[in-house]
Amino acid sequence: MSRKERSSRRGGGSVQETSSCYCDGERKVGSLELLCSGCSKWFHGACLKDLTEFNGLPFMICYTFNCKNCSPTKSESWTPKQANFIHMCVTVLANLTKDHCEKEKISLLEPLPQYCYFNLERQIIPFVKDNWSWLTSMPQRVKNTWHSTLQKTLVKESELFTVDPNDENGFALVELDMSSISPSHEAVKQIGRKVSAANNLTTTLVDQSKIEKLAAVDDGPKTRGATKRKVVEPSTSSTVPKKAKMTADYASARIAGNTVDIPFNKDGYRYYIVEEDKNVYDKNYAEDETSTSRSIPAHIYRISDIDHVALSPNDRAYQLRMSDDQLVITGHEGYCVARASHSVATGKWYFEVEFKKAIGDCAVRIGWSQQYAAVQACVGYSKFSYGWRSQKGTKFHNGFGKTYCQPGFREGDVLGCLISLPFDPLNPGPDSSKYLPNSGKEMVLIKYKNNYFFEEHEDPVSVGKTLEPLKGSYIEFFRNGVSCGQAFTDIYGGFYFPAISIFRQATLKMNFGPSFTYPPSKDVKAMSERPEELAVEQTLSDMMYTVDKNLYRQNSE
Repeated sequence: MSRKERSSRRGGGSVQETSSCYCDGERKVGSLELLCSGCSKWFHGACLKDLTEFNGLPFMICYTFNCKNCSPTKSESWTPKQANFIHMCVTVLANLTKDHCEKEKISLLEPLPQYCYFNLERQIIPFVKDNWSWLTSMPQRVKNTWHSTLQKTLVKESELFTVDPNDENGFALVELDMSSISPSHEAVKQIGRKVSAANNLTTTLVDQSKIEKLAAVDDGPKTRGATKRKVVEPSTSSTVPKKAKMTADYASARIAGNTVDIPFNKDGYRYYIVEEDKNVYDKNYAEDETSTSRSIPAHIYRISDIDHVALSPNDRAYQLRMSDDQLVITGHEGYCVARASHSVATGKWYFEVEFKKAIGDCAVRIGWSQQYAAVQACVGYSKFSYGWRSQKGTKFHNGFGKTYCQPGFREGDVLGCLISLPFDPLNPGPDSSKYLPNSGKEMVLIKYKNNYFFEEHEDPVSVGKTLEPLKGSYIEFFRNGVSCGQAFTDIYGGFYFPAISIFRQATLKMNFGPSFTYPPSKDVKAMSERPEELAVEQTLSDMMYTVDKNLYRQNSE
């Protein structure tokens, strides 16, 4: 069978390019290969130009890869996607099938003659345990309840998996053409869509009167907990029935002497607590109006200033346990991220992390992260963050690890994290958004637990396509006052938060300054200095928006 016939015979309904890689060679099914989302060509792991130390499993289906020719930055990029248990099972069975075929000397270039079954307890579960980090970014389960989840998934998803007629715990892939296992396989692309379709069908069967009642009060964003967060409409007097408190819904924090419940940033949404902007007015709205036919405009509010740097109460994975002063944090099970309350886009900045306690086989990563990096993962998991791992001292970015400072760090060590983001005040460029924070005044205004918030919708995929390296920038780490050298250079430009991630039972204490155990050089600022600067920058952003829209209060009087 020709290469063209093989590539188009079973592609899940789509014909892929017949040529492969930069070398224009044959497919190497069973080895590490990546499918470009742009040109639909396969690229051999050994032929990658920029991702030279990329590693992983041969059959992976949850990623977006762009070759040099298709990447907007002209550099190869690989971005992992969130994998659920269905994705995991496909990857596991594909790789187990590959191992079996290699042992039996069966070619993977042709469709397999029969199903290859694998036992859940003896083969599938051990493979998942050994390769969890390559299968998904979900925290690795400690309790064994996920074993039954795997079994239910393999039984339920009959379009993807088949059960051994001679062993109820034996499973195989329905797909026999291993060369078609990829993110573009039609059955893979359908994962998750059936659930949405089923939910839509269920909705159509709900009593219409209930739908109308919900529609009358549910004007807010369709996110988790959205029944308690709706766009502010003074004309709406109805309220959604109060539901039970969910640990993962919000975090409580002391702000300006008051305890405030803040929604967690998740599901592509980010929240900022706001205050009234006394310098802005809206001629179509006044708070003392008796008419309730108009909604409150977002631009008459501004993002509240936070006067000190700490770990953010809501920009973190909810599983992490944080002290009342928001400086000490303890892990739970799988890798989870916590970011600081303030970010930086220019200058040299520094903070310290004290490794307070390590229990068992825990691990820690420290570094810097943009807001778009997932919190249910680890620092360095995507292109939006850079991290240094305690185990073996490996540095990580975009899911790739490289040797950096062995043997890493351990309980009792004090780690320093420095970022340098050059800025030329004489040539700042036309886009002020690269160094000034968003005013937020064009975001959605919501009311949550008697407080107002700006709600920002995030699109990491789109943002990722616009990232550009910042010339002269770097990240440097220190262990007990001794520099480990520059870990990353010419990093992507953007706003970076101090960030940590913890795997299992470890406790860290943050020190944002001004007093450090091991002070940096004099040209480096402590993160504790950032609130004053940010207050000025936020005011500039608010002024620019207000002037542009001509919304000064005095202009209407």
